[in-house]
Amino acid sequence: MKVVSGTGKEGVACCFRSLNPAVRAVQTIKIKSPSKLNLFLKIIRRLPDGYHELVTLFHRISLCDNLVLKRIPEGFGLKCQGIRLDCGEENLITQAYRLLKREFPQIKGVQVTLKKNIFLEAGLGGGSSNAASFLLGVIKLYRLKLPQKKLMALGKSLGADVPFFLMNVNQALGTGVGERLRKYTVKKKTWFLLVLSKKGLSTKKVYQTLPRKLPSASLTKALSIARLITNFLKGEDCLYKAVPLQNDLEPPAFFLRPSLQKDIAKIKSLGGRIVGMSGSGPTIFVVLSSRREGVILAKRLSRMGRSKKIILCHTY
Repeated sequence: MKVVSGTGKEGVACCFRSLNPAVRAVQTIKIKSPSKLNLFLKIIRRLPDGYHELVTLFHRISLCDNLVLKRIPEGFGLKCQGIRLDCGEENLITQAYRLLKREFPQIKGVQVTLKKNIFLEAGLGGGSSNAASFLLGVIKLYRLKLPQKKLMALGKSLGADVPFFLMNVNQALGTGVGERLRKYTVKKKTWFLLVLSKKGLSTKKVYQTLPRKLPSASLTKALSIARLITNFLKGEDCLYKAVPLQNDLEPPAFFLRPSLQKDIAKIKSLGGRIVGMSGSGPTIFVVLSSRREGVILAKRLSRMGRSKKIILCHTY
């Protein structure tokens, strides 16, 4: 098992650099593309179109991909480093470029280099974050004027998680299919230990495995629990004792990947006190009281074998 840090360097998420100081227009942009955890995810009901109404608490973390965007005379190019990735029409960055090109036919070309650190199909929103970071980068690169409402609509058309990353906040409450957002920002940095599997889990398959008839759920109660978790992250620990982490996608994920449930039990037996699964999995996370606790726990989790990767990260 490999233990690495996902903290990166503190500072601004983006830096802009002109290749020629004499030219005012920005030629190249470097931008970080952070991942997220779902600290809470409650399915409210199945919608007529097959999607699901839910309540979720998005929390942005410091495990990031890195994008470099460069102006070119025409066309679009995408190359990926670190993890093998489909860079064709199925890629959300490619789709985001097509959307912007239809909205702004005057923009010229963009060459993208993507350094992947976020695992694929991990429940961490890596693809959605890449698309959001790309949109924000091209807007800066070509000085486009795009109202926030229109930007969020473009993001939603790419995926339900994309609008969260476009908000540029460290935490938000998501309702609807996750695209209706309310800022729930926190000032306190929380540390997390991520347990990742190199073998991803399809979000589509996890949702398809949910029972056709879902038990009735209270939207009001779900919102209340999400607020209690936020209070816990602000330091009001007493409120959290009666509020366990909840993710309604765990049962179908466990069905598809039985080892996940065993991994969570193992992590708890080795000292992980607050353990959950992010999104549709298979990433498991542990909420920590300090970085030191994470370092100690990571050493214990090395017993889980080389098939797992451990990353220590924090609120971003």
